[in-house]
Amino acid sequence: MDPIAQAELFAAAGIKERECVYCGALATDKDHLRGLVKAGRPSGHFHTTSNLVPSCGPCNQSKGAADWKRWMLSQAKGSPTRKGTSDIAERIGRLEAFEREAGAAEPMSIERLRETVGAELWDQYWQRLDDIKQMMTEAQAASVQIERRLAEPMPVGTSRQ
Repeated sequence: MDPIAQAELFAAAGIKERECVYCGALATDKDHLRGLVKAGRPSGHFHTTSNLVPSCGPCNQSKGAADWKRWMLSQAKGSPTRKGTSDIAERIGRLEAFEREAGAAEPMSIERLRETVGAELWDQYWQRLDDIKQMMTEAQAASVQIERRLAEPMPVGTSRQ
């Protein structure tokens, strides 16, 4: 990432590096304006200068992967609207200017990501991930059984030591 290019983008959009773009609090985080993950898969947006904005922790956590503008205007817990931020329209204007200055691109499609990485590697990765999720589900079920058995009374004359 290029800190100089990012500072130039912020300046062109009227964004202050130490102020949360969403609510105006002290910025302690960098937030991905457009989330990296959607429904457990890559969104097609990346960790780039043109996708990072200064944010406070509460806004970053509240927004998550939501669409930034929809979230800002929503009544979601922790959103600027819910917090009563008075200059939301101006903040939205700055973020729209940031997107224009950054040349906000459409997300890369899953098909294009797969093609770029290589179909075999991409498919192996996602299959492995699905397999791991299934094994974790099975391990959790076994854990419940173990917990139940350990909660049962021990036969007379035996101990758990």
